[in-house]
Amino acid sequence: MHEGQPGSSRRHARRASRRVFWTVFALLASAAALVVLHLQTLGFDMSFMVPDVVHDVTVLQTFDGTGEEVRLRVFLPETDPRQTVFDERNAWGDLSFTATADGANRVGEWRGDAAVGEHTVTYRFSVRARGIRYDIAPEIPLVAPHSDTAHAHELSPTDAIQSTAPEIVALAERLSPTSGRLVDYLHAVFDHVSGFGFRPFKGTTDALTALRLGEASCNGKARLFVALMRARGVPARLVGGVILTAGDKKTSHQWVEVLAGGHWIPMDPTNGHFAEIPHDYLTLYRGDEVLFRHTADIGYRYLFRIKRELVPRQSIEQNKAALGIWGFFAQIGMPLDLLKVVIMIPLGAVVVVIFRNVLGVRTFGTFLPVLIAASARHTGLVWGIIGFSSLILLASLVRRLTAKLELLHSPQLAVLLTVVIGAMLFGGSAAVDAGVVELGRISLFPVAITAITAERFTLMEVEDGAWKAWSTLFKTMVVVCFAYVTINSLSLQILMLAFPELLLVVIALDIWLGRWVGLRLSEWLRFGPLARTKEATA
Repeated sequence: MHEGQPGSSRRHARRASRRVFWTVFALLASAAALVVLHLQTLGFDMSFMVPDVVHDVTVLQTFDGTGEEVRLRVFLPETDPRQTVFDERNAWGDLSFTATADGANRVGEWRGDAAVGEHTVTYRFSVRARGIRYDIAPEIPLVAPHSDTAHAHELSPTDAIQSTAPEIVALAERLSPTSGRLVDYLHAVFDHVSGFGFRPFKGTTDALTALRLGEASCNGKARLFVALMRARGVPARLVGGVILTAGDKKTSHQWVEVLAGGHWIPMDPTNGHFAEIPHDYLTLYRGDEVLFRHTADIGYRYLFRIKRELVPRQSIEQNKAALGIWGFFAQIGMPLDLLKVVIMIPLGAVVVVIFRNVLGVRTFGTFLPVLIAASARHTGLVWGIIGFSSLILLASLVRRLTAKLELLHSPQLAVLLTVVIGAMLFGGSAAVDAGVVELGRISLFPVAITAITAERFTLMEVEDGAWKAWSTLFKTMVVVCFAYVTINSLSLQILMLAFPELLLVVIALDIWLGRWVGLRLSEWLRFGPLARTKEATA
């Protein structure tokens, strides 16, 4: 009987492998069939299923009032064929606010008669924008067809756009193509100005200064571009706004619009965009303007806080029946943000499985890392890890202190839970007061997840020692980082929201990983040299 056991074991393993193979095959085939059926139901038009990218923008203005009159002025975004501005919110305390038209622009102005102390003005809005690329007709000639006064303002020289200066006129003549076509002149000017070095000058850089230095910031390059256009009778103007990259920033941006064929064509020689404007460009004003104006000597500060998020397309209301699970959530009023987290957690779990089963990385709990990563969407990855690790450190200190009281296990954990909750609430409040809003959102972390991790950390400290506990916490945070990147991947979110049947593929991947019988990476690093030594001596 004993001689037959190895063969029986191998047969059993082969049968199990075959069952796994056919199970994985069935899941993948089912997922493929459902995706095809889904596409056929939609008539292969799934554009309305792809969520829109919306940017939430907060403009923070802070000043120190001295009891005198205070005035703040900033250009506000407007809805146009390329960008849609909505959900505007404004908080200005005891100041007054008015929004008025200033030519082609919209201006917001805050006033205070006798403001004292530090004040913060918050203007917040959401914007949905799209990129546009233009094709300039080659038959448009490089002549001065705008002899009337319709575009006199976009043709006239100014103190900062010296289009009639001899140096600029000479350069315009040198760049003028022999073909006499406007598109060729645009390419020549664009290539010339784009070749300038970038230097972040403070204040205003006029066109002549940029030309003489051969380097400039975005406003200097834009003014030189406009000057070279106007020197040849082509209407051109500056455009100011913000590039919508997520995070906090103080930098605005300027580019150019050139009138060609009856359309204002965007040009950005600083970032290399010819006859196009990307989807993340927010237009705030047109003309050679200053974005922020304010009363002098008030310690004025400003900041753009930009957040990118997915929202349902506006056409979703007409297509709810074809949306499957997404349509169901939309009909019952459940937020898309919640659905994103729920449907992405299985992918985050795959990341944890790979780290634990394939790489051999030990973490707190099997799926605690993915739950922590999902919770960190409120704080962002960096502040989430800092806040979470700080709570665990506090729990460790409390555990050491209460151990001296020789309490029973359950009351000790109750004390630990209470301290963690108190730290989340008071620490979050202090972070908000300090202006670190992301860290303040640590109070939104699920209490159960934080408490469970703190409990496991303290128990490991007692049973396995502090080094083992902190080592495991570090490895857990590494896995949290990878799970966070996966869960918050915009491409994966769109794919999973459009085709939730792909969860079958996730299950198939989990089953395949469940049959992993090779050495884990950590084991290979520890025992690989020993195995190679035995092979060499065999």
